[in-house]
Amino acid sequence: AIESRGTDDDTKWLTYWVVYAAFGIIETFSDILLFWIPFYGLLKCLFLVYLMVPTSWNGSVLIYYKVLRPYFLKHQSKIDKTFDKVKSYAGDAYDEAKDAVGDVAADVVRNKLTTDE
Repeated sequence: AIESRGTDDDTKWLTYWVVYAAFGIIETFSDILLFWIPFYGLLKCLFLVYLMVPTSWNGSVLIYYKVLRPYFLKHQSKIDKTFDKVKSYAGDAYDEAKDAVGDVAADVVRNKLTTDE
């Protein structure tokens, strides 16, 4: 996919990884219930093969276009607002950390200068 001239396989593999990531997130929170299902490991393996199968009924493409894409398009404004909030909080945290490190460094230098005298 990386060195091919066409983009169809790139799109299929990117779609696979998006669906796989969504599955991984859902599985993280539901694993405590899912592992009680008999043969869950086998079912999960079969599901992942279904996502990868190189046919017209490729599972990752079907799940992406029938489930994930409509969900993300419906909630796009909420998702964007949430990312903007997270970005703002991260920027504020970075600024506070930078100021705190500067203050600590100044204190260390000041203490070093006063102890050397």
